[in-house]
Amino acid sequence: MDTKDILILVKTYPEISRKYTETVCTGGILAETKELIRLYPVRYRYLEGKAQFSKYQWIRAQITKSQADVRPESYNIIENTIKLGDTIGPGKDWQEREKWALNSKTIYSSLESLWDSQKEWNSSLGIIKPYEIRRFYIEKKDQSEIDDANRKKDSIIKQLDMFEEKQELEIIPFRFVLNFICEDTRCKGHNLSILDWEFGQLYRKVKKSKDWKKKIEEKVMDICSEKRETFLILGNMAHWQHVFCIIGFFYPPKIRQRGLF
Repeated sequence: MDTKDILILVKTYPEISRKYTETVCTGGILAETKELIRLYPVRYRYLEGKAQFSKYQWIRAQITKSQADVRPESYNIIENTIKLGDTIGPGKDWQEREKWALNSKTIYSSLESLWDSQKEWNSSLGIIKPYEIRRFYIEKKDQSEIDDANRKKDSIIKQLDMFEEKQELEIIPFRFVLNFICEDTRCKGHNLSILDWEFGQLYRKVKKSKDWKKKIEEKVMDICSEKRETFLILGNMAHWQHVFCIIGFFYPPKIRQRGLF
């Protein structure tokens, strides 16, 4: 068990869990090595206020390499050891954030190169800069998938201790997908699901509006606009390690030319 300083980069929308009630996939940067790290389990909504961290906030906590998850970046975190540190603001051009997030240990030239690393080194986290973002779309999940998720959620909530706080988790019935291509001769285009917490929360906020889809699309298009230099923070699935999803975005303003590592 080691105590480490970690800069939080991403949080995904909560997933229901029979063992932990619910978990949030949390990704960050280890201060001592600048490597990407996955923290699990994080029952974020069940954390006490003094332990609820935000993006780009430093935390100090006890972690240990996960024995159940063979992915090299996956660590178990002891929730009651979390101590909050400073938050790095965006500043004029995200320079301080960039110093930590974008480096030779986190950046891949394409999703294809991340796949190569996954096959050789079991890499499961990486940051890429897409060559072209073509479109964003929203698709309805299969009704059977929605029903199964709701049944699982209801079953788990009923089993909670009577003295434990019960927090309702809304199962989002839609999938948010980004279509893009990489600067790689092998690339034939990608359609990756967006699991970022912020998009789940945005959906919950605007879902009753007639133009809710447009509002979510506008958010994505702002992040991916020409005025920004947009990077995708990717993570794979534990049981389908060739499948990567977008777990977050890094999108500083396009003020100066940046090079990939």
